Amino acid sequence: MVLETDKPSSFVSRARARVMPDNPFTKFTRNNIEQSIASRFEELVNNDPSRIAVKVDDQAVTYGTLNKMANRIAHALRSGSGASNEPVAVLVKNDLGTIAAILGIIKAGKIYVPLDISFSAAWAKFILQDTNSKIVLTGRDGLGLAKSWLNSAHILIDFESLDAGWSEANPANRVSPDALSQILYTSGTTGHPKGVMDNHRNMLHYVMRLGNASHISPEDRMTLVRPPSSAGALSNLYLALLSGSAIFPVDLKQVELTAIADWLQREKITIFHAGGTVFRHFAQQLTGAEQFPDLRLIRLGSGQVFAQDLKLFKRHFPDALLLHVLSNTETNTYRVHFFSNDSHLPDGALPVGYAVEDMEVLILDDSGNPLGVNEVGEIAVRSDYIFPGYWNNSALTDAVFVGDPDGRGRRIYCTGDLGRLQPDGCLEYLGRKDFRLKIRGYRIQAEEVELALLQMPEISQAAAAAHKDGYGDDQLVAYVTPATKEIPTISRMRDSLKKWLPDYMVPRKFMILESLPLNTNGKVNRQELPTPDLDRPKLGTQFSAATTSMESVLAKIWSEALGINSVGIHDLFFDLGGDSIIAARIVSAIGRIFPWNLTLAEFYDACTVAQAAQLLVQKAPSAELAEKVAILFLQVDGMSSAEIETMLADERNKRRPEKKTQLLKKD
Repeated sequence: MVLETDKPSSFVSRARARVMPDNPFTKFTRNNIEQSIASRFEELVNNDPSRIAVKVDDQAVTYGTLNKMANRIAHALRSGSGASNEPVAVLVKNDLGTIAAILGIIKAGKIYVPLDISFSAAWAKFILQDTNSKIVLTGRDGLGLAKSWLNSAHILIDFESLDAGWSEANPANRVSPDALSQILYTSGTTGHPKGVMDNHRNMLHYVMRLGNASHISPEDRMTLVRPPSSAGALSNLYLALLSGSAIFPVDLKQVELTAIADWLQREKITIFHAGGTVFRHFAQQLTGAEQFPDLRLIRLGSGQVFAQDLKLFKRHFPDALLLHVLSNTETNTYRVHFFSNDSHLPDGALPVGYAVEDMEVLILDDSGNPLGVNEVGEIAVRSDYIFPGYWNNSALTDAVFVGDPDGRGRRIYCTGDLGRLQPDGCLEYLGRKDFRLKIRGYRIQAEEVELALLQMPEISQAAAAAHKDGYGDDQLVAYVTPATKEIPTISRMRDSLKKWLPDYMVPRKFMILESLPLNTNGKVNRQELPTPDLDRPKLGTQFSAATTSMESVLAKIWSEALGINSVGIHDLFFDLGGDSIIAARIVSAIGRIFPWNLTLAEFYDACTVAQAAQLLVQKAPSAELAEKVAILFLQVDGMSSAEIETMLADERNKRRPEKKTQLLKKD
């Protein structure tokens, strides 16, 4: 049974009302998808070349200038390899150069293949070999890393060195809507990533269905908080640039969470797009005094969003709408749900909502048969506009499609997600069906992490699973049994995994077990894997307790943010399970205690409690003041408001006799 309704229309009309009234929304039509991405972009350039397209920090670039930058790259690519629709790799950062490179590849009729700077050398080299990418693009600061991944057969182009000698005119070639536009690699089950192909028509259809649902206009100013190496970030980039909007990239690894609020206000952001985890941690830092008069829409994806997140939204963004979407790399967004300040607060996870144009949802049983209302099964998507398949992997492509195309040519793709349709057509997302995990928006195959762990001779068995931390976010946990009496240290396992996996696939926590729990058929019983404990991990280094008040304060902050009982002052942050989100939380917590603070870059450089404490004292007006503030925090931490008031009253009473004595001496 399939239920498709137009439920979100009333919510969408409210979203439209928040678009600036002097620039009404223009609907993206079906004619707009029967072209190439480059053709659509060039139409918008011709309409208003002076409109801002991208702004990074203080550098703002118009549509006309961005088009010229992309054209130089396109002509350089065509001079080396003609107009063939072949893969071209890019070392991706979240910056202007990368955006121009992507558009240059598309304009040249090539296929965009991202190599994120977080990829391991093994992943990057596999992708280059699998796609047979001969040309690799990067900026100046990526040349060293790119060279370490390449061999003599590759052509490395520094796109920042392409001067005005290259033509700035639009390339004359016509690219078919059916031509491949990108190959995005995600975690696979064989120990190697798999390449998800997509074409121009599908990406334009995504812009149509989400742009029309959200009423995107040229007056919108949208965030890009992740590099465009994943489907979500790349789609968000296209949503802005193919709707005439401005995109604002920001590197969350370099910006404190507390600074995001100022940035949203300063840049007059109208649409904030982030994963549920980023939004949750950001909103938890807000005081309630912030105002976001320009923000009309907060769009959340990348995993489940909970009632507590909706509470945060209502508390801090009363004039905006919350848009919760369900997406994956193969289909992009296929469900949307709008929430406003007066929306009902459901229990548990928020439903992922209602239908978007041409993306039909079915719930299937294990035999591929449709299920009815309120029955749990695998979510499947039927559409003309889903990915054509996996690069160089026809067997996997055949495995994820069910049956033959219908009379309209639509295929059914099985997502591997569990769900349930409510009577009104609203879809509930209930998690993964198999061993595929989703951590902070990234899809991860547990088997790939396990195979990488088993590369170590010190490990005999390995399993990977997701567990929620104290903030409600999924964290990746590794379970290992040692092969010898010598137990591998956390540092050793992390270092080994980084040789094979991207950073986001390295587990936050490691648990050493005598044996893995097994079920009756001898396979790992993942439901019986223990919940991670709060003990300090076995790092292979001796625990060193805090020796100063400043170290005690920082050790306490680290312990709470990392969810472990104790932190040694020489323990490395990343060995304890730290990541960029936790780092931002720690820096924000320090800023709430001390009138001076560390930047994220300084925090990463310090990387231990001892070094961070030393740097924090050095930045203080005086060492005495730093010590005084630290001691005061340790005194009041954990006290109730009444206890703090009593302590302050006692302190005032102690000082009154001193003042009286001083006055008597003056008389």
